[in-house]
Amino acid sequence: MKFTPKEIEENVNVSKTHPLVEFFWLAGGLLLVVGIVFLTLGLLTDLAVSRTSPKIENWLGTHLSFDMKGEANPALQRRFDDLLTTLPEDSPLREYEFTIDLVDSDIVNAFAIPGGKIAVYRGLVDRVESENELAMVLYHELGHFAHRDHLRGLGRGLGLAVGSALLFGNDSGAADLVAKTLLSFQANYTQDQESAADGFALEQLANHYGHVGGATVFFDRLAKENSNKTSHLKYLLASHPHPRDRIDAINNLIKENGYPVEATTQLAKGILLKENFQ
Repeated sequence: MKFTPKEIEENVNVSKTHPLVEFFWLAGGLLLVVGIVFLTLGLLTDLAVSRTSPKIENWLGTHLSFDMKGEANPALQRRFDDLLTTLPEDSPLREYEFTIDLVDSDIVNAFAIPGGKIAVYRGLVDRVESENELAMVLYHELGHFAHRDHLRGLGRGLGLAVGSALLFGNDSGAADLVAKTLLSFQANYTQDQESAADGFALEQLANHYGHVGGATVFFDRLAKENSNKTSHLKYLLASHPHPRDRIDAINNLIKENGYPVEATTQLAKGILLKENFQ
């Protein structure tokens, strides 16, 4: 007897909808769920940034790992501590216990790390020529703390990590597990955040020295050294503004605020570097 298969027309396991239509519905639903989760985590991150105390932030900082290997530098720390003395008395930055690490690398950079730590590369110290230039850079990093940019650099896991610390306590194993799993620090800010940090640095430079001499000198020197590598096209998606645009923006702020510009004080770089690298 020959078997002849028969198409089943009515069955709960057989859909009347075309398979491609079902696929698009499933894919669309999945994208919607992912989008909702993404937006929710973003809202939680914004909430966490505004509610995270320096104590919780210090705890978050202990769960971050970096490739950067820096060392404490007492001379640089003393210079930085002196800059902190002219912060406004009611500044939230006074709740931090800031520390500075000097990194033995030719890279010209510095960045703020959650928990009140600032990393400064030897390459940057090699390039600055006055106390005022170095102060502008350090105040810029303080600007990221003031605006809490460094917390946003922890990504969308920040809200869940802070929530677990508040719920279970920051000395609990559950909170530690959430923090280690979800937190990954990226020290890349937006151009708006960098410009806002420059504005903060300029204001503090004026408060500390009574003038803003040296505010643009370091950036101008770097721009000239890298004039062949700094087309505006390369900075369309970069975290920092184009060097020339950055210098123009700082000069505009100096003019708008009527900050005086006076002579700078030469920096004794050997004092900063000998404790680590000489």
